[in-house]
Amino acid sequence: MRIALVAPLISPIAPPFLGGAQALLADLAAGLAGRGHQVTLFAVAGSHIDAPGVTLRDPGIDPSHLRPARFYGSLASTEGDAPDLAFFQGAQGFLRVFSQLEEALDEYDLIHAHAFDWPAFAFGALLARQRPVAHTLHLPAINPAINALLCELHEIGNPTRLITVSHACAETYRPYAPMDAIIPNGINVDAIPFGAEADADGYLLFAGRLSPEKGVSDAIEIARRAGRRLILAGGIYDAAYFEREIQPQLHARQHDLEYVGQLLRDDLYALMGQATALLLPIGWEEPFGLVAAEALAAGCPVIAYARGALPEVISDGETGFLIPPGEIDAAAQAVAAATSLSRAACRARARRLFSLSRMLDDHERFYGQITARSSSPTPP
Repeated sequence: MRIALVAPLISPIAPPFLGGAQALLADLAAGLAGRGHQVTLFAVAGSHIDAPGVTLRDPGIDPSHLRPARFYGSLASTEGDAPDLAFFQGAQGFLRVFSQLEEALDEYDLIHAHAFDWPAFAFGALLARQRPVAHTLHLPAINPAINALLCELHEIGNPTRLITVSHACAETYRPYAPMDAIIPNGINVDAIPFGAEADADGYLLFAGRLSPEKGVSDAIEIARRAGRRLILAGGIYDAAYFEREIQPQLHARQHDLEYVGQLLRDDLYALMGQATALLLPIGWEEPFGLVAAEALAAGCPVIAYARGALPEVISDGETGFLIPPGEIDAAAQAVAAATSLSRAACRARARRLFSLSRMLDDHERFYGQITARSSSPTPP
């Protein structure tokens, strides 16, 4: 097939990746190209995918003009918020992308968008009358403007086929629009070294963007109560939050709290393979939790709050522990119990449920369904 993938425009699709959606999209593009498909990825300048068969198209927008989305606080209730410059600059970027797609529709069999931006949903629906369009929602239903748009599109017979990454994420959209498919994220398990034993230091790991909804502050407190050193790995997604909440603790607890920055995947996997456990005390409805699946593949148990899709990723008591949200003492107590869990069982679960080959199979199957449907003759 000739497939056009539309990336989020907030950052390049290149390592070290801003988040799980960016890493997933790079793997999807490379994986599809490796199976013989012609893949064109529309992504901002600086994107890089080291895979034959992937063509990069730059829409000509500077991502430094855009602001990362906020997944907490006012985003959950944006009614009355004034539009800002970042919204219009983002809309301009997607207008360029979808205009270029419209001009070259004959070059593609289908379009698959991955951007959680209002214009991407709107412009995609317009093109979907002419060519099959799929759109993966990597985030839960946290934006009222997008929820309203999806609801309206559903009422008029949305031609875009909607995909999301977990049953939990799909459930958040149930009041607004049904999902056409649930395709869990996949990882290249063979590319992740297996850590058969944790490091003797017994450190804990937090991995992910450093922002409130990821539960960084709770992770720090869990490690403190468990008496363990904690390593923080991830990009500073919310600078104000980092300076206010995290930086002071880094200064005060230099011996048992370390921030190593945003790592390349191989370096992060090495940390996972030696960690006693990965902490994910999330403060939102996690749509999937790619870092949890990666940790399992490395043999690292996961201690997480039971929110969003994490119960779909972690088997409680077997590959980690699911803790009621906010129960820091319970999470701290689970740290000692994590040492008795089978690290081989963690990796086996990742391979069984979250392999890259399974994810590629699911996408190819869904692509075949929507392209066959669009080519079927219209009944008289």
